Amino acid sequence: MDDWAQLADLAAQLADRSRTTMVLSLMDGSSRPASELARLSNLSAASASMHLAKLVRSGILMVRSEGRNKYYRIATPAMAHAIEALGVASSSLAIRAKGERTLIANPWGFARTCYDHLAGRLGVELALALQRCAYVRLEGRDFKLTPAGRIWLKEIEVDWQALESMKRSFAPQCLDWTERRYHIAGALGSALLARMFELGWLKKAWAPRLVRLTTKGEIELKRRLSLVVTACN
Repeated sequence: MDDWAQLADLAAQLADRSRTTMVLSLMDGSSRPASELARLSNLSAASASMHLAKLVRSGILMVRSEGRNKYYRIATPAMAHAIEALGVASSSLAIRAKGERTLIANPWGFARTCYDHLAGRLGVELALALQRCAYVRLEGRDFKLTPAGRIWLKEIEVDWQALESMKRSFAPQCLDWTERRYHIAGALGSALLARMFELGWLKKAWAPRLVRLTTKGEIELKRRLSLVVTACN
């Protein structure tokens, strides 16, 4: 299948509301059973199975079997990145249609997960703070870690050498669909999100993908990065 055909197939799969609901529910990097995805999309088991098979064939999702159950997840970080980018395009079209200049406020605008990294205003502000501190710098479409950044990661007990040795992209820019600016994806983005959860700077909130900045997180981000943000959600 050539690039044009692949793009057309991707668009066709996401044009269905039920399939899109399933895909978006997996954008936190989780794996979910077919029964749960059927419930979330308000489909029968048979109908959900048919839709999920199409998403797997198109390369959007991957599936693994555990006993009698099948668990589905986003196929790759690159696919999650593409879906997030589609959110930018769709929100832009909605705003243009309404003649508005700003996004309608939504609870996912402050902090959420984008696959396995931090997104929303907090994710964008974190990327900017790391640049201001000269811990990362932009180089083409990627963030590059500086010597000072390596020291900083060591201070918060993130193994940058292990991250750089991964086959995965180290720190690509990911266009944030609510902020229209970039946050950090890739191995570094994933490690930062995981470590902030471990340190108690972030906690999961009341809805899937939604993230809450704790008081401890506010204090530590201000102390370590001179990043001043207000805890939300």
